[in-house]
Amino acid sequence: MNAPGRNDRSLADGRRDVKGQAQAAMRRREPGPGRTDRDDDDMSDRSSLFDLRTSTSVSLDQVVQRRDTVEIPAEAPLAMPVQPLSFWQGGARRATEVVGDVTLRRTIVFLATIVMGAAGWKATFDTIALGGVTRLEFICLALLAPLFLALSLWFCTAVAGFVILLGKPRDPLGIDSAKPMPKLRARTAILMPVHNEDATAVFARLRAMDASIAETGNSRTFDIFILSDTRDPAVALAEQACFARFRREANSAVYYRVRQENKGRKAGNIADWVARWGSAYEHMLVLDADSLMTGDAMVRLADAMERHPGAGLIQTMPMLINGQTIFARTLQFATRLYGRVAWTGLAWWSGSESSFWGHNAIVRTRAFAETCGLPSLDGPKPFGGEVMSHDALESALLRRGGWSVHLAPYLEGSYEESPSNLLDFATRDRRWCRGNVQHIPLVALPGLHWLSRMHLVIGVLSYVLSPLWFMALSAGVVSRLLMPELKKAAFTMADLQAAAHALIDWREIQATAWAMIITFVLLFGPKILGAILVFSRPNERKGFGGRRRIAAGLSVEMLLSALVAPMLMFTQTRALVEILAGKVGGWATQRRDADKVTGQEAFRAMGWISVTGVTLATLFWFTPDLLTGTAPILAGLILAVPLTMLGAHKAAGLRLKANGLFMTPEERRPPAIVRAALGPVCEPPARWFARDGRMAPQAEVAEQTAA
Repeated sequence: MNAPGRNDRSLADGRRDVKGQAQAAMRRREPGPGRTDRDDDDMSDRSSLFDLRTSTSVSLDQVVQRRDTVEIPAEAPLAMPVQPLSFWQGGARRATEVVGDVTLRRTIVFLATIVMGAAGWKATFDTIALGGVTRLEFICLALLAPLFLALSLWFCTAVAGFVILLGKPRDPLGIDSAKPMPKLRARTAILMPVHNEDATAVFARLRAMDASIAETGNSRTFDIFILSDTRDPAVALAEQACFARFRREANSAVYYRVRQENKGRKAGNIADWVARWGSAYEHMLVLDADSLMTGDAMVRLADAMERHPGAGLIQTMPMLINGQTIFARTLQFATRLYGRVAWTGLAWWSGSESSFWGHNAIVRTRAFAETCGLPSLDGPKPFGGEVMSHDALESALLRRGGWSVHLAPYLEGSYEESPSNLLDFATRDRRWCRGNVQHIPLVALPGLHWLSRMHLVIGVLSYVLSPLWFMALSAGVVSRLLMPELKKAAFTMADLQAAAHALIDWREIQATAWAMIITFVLLFGPKILGAILVFSRPNERKGFGGRRRIAAGLSVEMLLSALVAPMLMFTQTRALVEILAGKVGGWATQRRDADKVTGQEAFRAMGWISVTGVTLATLFWFTPDLLTGTAPILAGLILAVPLTMLGAHKAAGLRLKANGLFMTPEERRPPAIVRAALGPVCEPPARWFARDGRMAPQAEVAEQTAA
């Protein structure tokens, strides 16, 4: 079937002022005294705006039904039947492998994981076993086993990626930006699902991507769809105003669709598009509202799909950009510095059985329609209902149907943004937690490839490990408090002489040292490997600001991550308990531009963690060895509120940026598409390029104005 033609009708001139109306309406809808955000959400479908051109109120239904502001192409339906997940005969269908030694790779990584995990666990066991193992200590050791295995898999994957990147790796799918720009034959739809997002920012990214595609000469093979699930009339009008301008300027065909019913969240949004227009496009490139991709990256992904007809999905690794707060800049720096070593290692051993992150990926439309129609899951919450974390399940179903799922570890030009503060990060984390909890019964679905099951298990473990760590710590603390008095004396500062001569076992100290060393290597080894890789590449080293700034950034990031880890242990444990109890959250829009968190907000969300930390530190004060042994964890708990506030501070983040801390190559020399999408906010501070570390007064004034 031919692709839908481009509709060239222009919008009425009277619509040019609709953006201002939308902004004014949004100001009018701010919650007043006695009115909650929930009330606003409940009333969003009934809210009205005032159209200055017609002097009539505008409801959401009127907004989405106006044909002169909502442009969609002629439908090209593609059947997407709901999959009976539990009905499947045999195993996963054979998929096309692009590497021949993937079994050997997996064997190496998994054996190394077992060896490293066993070494860490054995060192911890030796620390405890010399004085005898109590029941509580046995429970603690049992809970630590999966923790060490998970850390070992992360470490061994990063080591594999590090070794590969030291050489000259070649992409198994033949994706190479150094090759001439390919000419595409098949059509690809770029899908941008949105839900109450900042329309100006969304369309700025789309405009930049459209221009980048035009530079490759492949605009005629890409159509852009804005798939809106927005329910706020003001935001919907703003979207349509931005779309009207974008449509007049775009090089590719662009379309805008608002769903009448938000069924299935993002997965339902994509499924609706597939059912209505899927047969006109060989591929769909799925984005998030904060996604950004270069035309070169999109064209080469589409070319790889054409050259590999058995490929069902290719996932890129998005780099974080536009970090303004301390929290966002720390994530951005860490991901850029060492994320690729783990990503490359994961691509190396996962092969054709990789996973899907839900965005910045290209999908074969027909394969998706055949295999990924998701049903509403049976059972009570949190296991029943709509599938929340649909991406991992969709990749598993694609692979079950015989389609290969790949990662593109060396492709550059894929970007996204991160939450600006710890509160928004925890909110998103809770939503992901619920989605991964739903996967627990799905691990046993018939026909899944064993590695697809493993990806689902890893997703579950990423949230189960926090309560396991919490329970292991609790068992260890209680066990220490119940120690016999004679053994306690070996740890108290009041009887050092007796402890030194009679009670301290130096074998126990040696075992403790080995346990600490192995744990440090497993936790921080991938980060250090990422820094070593950058040090070995002069151009990249310069992009990060040089050796000193890299070392300073790595040290501060490691310190902050060590402090934040206990906080996340508490938030994830609480989220998991509440979700299993049936308390599930809604579908909130991420605050992408929040520039601070007030003390009241921080205490309301994290105060219970700080209070817990202070209480434990007070109790442990009378047990010095317990206080010193848990000091790093207690520090993170006690500082939960101030760290949350500091991490969300935009002005402080910009000051760190001006001084070059957490600098990344994309900040030092912003790519053209980042400049086009973000504007002046992404420009590097002038002092980065001053030889003596100082800049001209006029440059300093300009920097302060931008901040």
